[in-house]
Amino acid sequence: MSQAQQCATGFTPAAVTGRVTTLNISATKQVGQLCLTMTAADGSEVFDDCGALVGKITSQDLSTGASTLNHTAVFELTDSFQTYQDVAQITGVLETGPDGAPCAFSVVEHMTKFKWGTGIFNGATIDVVAQGSISFCPTKNLNTFQLSGQGCVRNRRR
Repeated sequence: MSQAQQCATGFTPAAVTGRVTTLNISATKQVGQLCLTMTAADGSEVFDDCGALVGKITSQDLSTGASTLNHTAVFELTDSFQTYQDVAQITGVLETGPDGAPCAFSVVEHMTKFKWGTGIFNGATIDVVAQGSISFCPTKNLNTFQLSGQGCVRNRRR
């Protein structure tokens, strides 16, 4: 993480890592789990929890493989957030189905905007990249991503 990252007063800069596992419940909606770890520059843990995640595709361009999504994450206590206008790009075909049509893809997503947040995410900012795969294949309805990036999160009240 860059030491030059500037956060507003009352917020802590943090490196963001994590993982996502979701299932497709429709052509435009995914549900699953987000495990998120946020670490301050001095190595102290600012946040480490797993929560529920819902992803919703709001637009797609099938000719380019680009999509726009919103994600809602809810953790224990009062920590939750919704991202919006996340940009996902298919970067390759991983598998084809019995009919020969592509059904699994490598994907890179970029999340930079919170629509709202509660707890540590209230007023927070992010710049996170998710790299992974999505699969609509008949034998494997599973999406997995690794997260990396940075953000500014609200200081915890002591």
